[in-house]
Amino acid sequence: MKKRALTRDEIVRAAEHVLEKSGYDGLTIRNVAARLGVKSASLYWHFATKEELEDALADELLARISADYVEAGEWKDNIRQGSLHMMRRLMSIRDSSRLLAGRLLTGPNALRWMERCLKPFLEAGLGKREIAYASHAINVYIQGFVIFRSAPLSAVESKGSSKAAVLGATRKKFQRLSPATFPNVVALADALTDADIEARFLFGLDCLIAGMTQQADAKTSPTHSPASERHSD
Repeated sequence: MKKRALTRDEIVRAAEHVLEKSGYDGLTIRNVAARLGVKSASLYWHFATKEELEDALADELLARISADYVEAGEWKDNIRQGSLHMMRRLMSIRDSSRLLAGRLLTGPNALRWMERCLKPFLEAGLGKREIAYASHAINVYIQGFVIFRSAPLSAVESKGSSKAAVLGATRKKFQRLSPATFPNVVALADALTDADIEARFLFGLDCLIAGMTQQADAKTSPTHSPASERHSD
């Protein structure tokens, strides 16, 4: 019987299916091979390690994430809308943030997305180091937010309860606490358990953008010194 010939693209598609079905913890060479109906050794002809396969899958996911993004206009709007777009897309692909987190990807799709994402930071007039650090901070914020939001809120949710139900029960618990012992928790019970995910995300994002705006304005102010620009570049 002739051995089945696999392609890298076919393996990556199978890995994506495993990620969606079993999550990042289930993304193993064995499970991907099982999805394809072959032995694990067949995959090692194309990917020397599991990490190489994960890099290829991450690059493919970035192509999906960036496919329908439309630039907004001003640099601040582009960062805001691009970040919101990426957050929504990552939320829609199971454990995609866990796959992407910490990876310095150099695949073709990653490079195209990186090129687009760096543009608004350059338009802001930031120095080279500031652009690198600011874009990294935004990326970490997006991925961290999605990882945090995707995790179960408590053991109650892990047993099958919805996030809304957990938040509602937690709100009532906070409200019943002693105001003398927990005045801040009681006073903020509603806000602490607000279920508006995007409002939470945008608040933190807007704070980051405000800090970048301050940095950009400082570089164009009359008191900005060439020495400080050389340091930031």
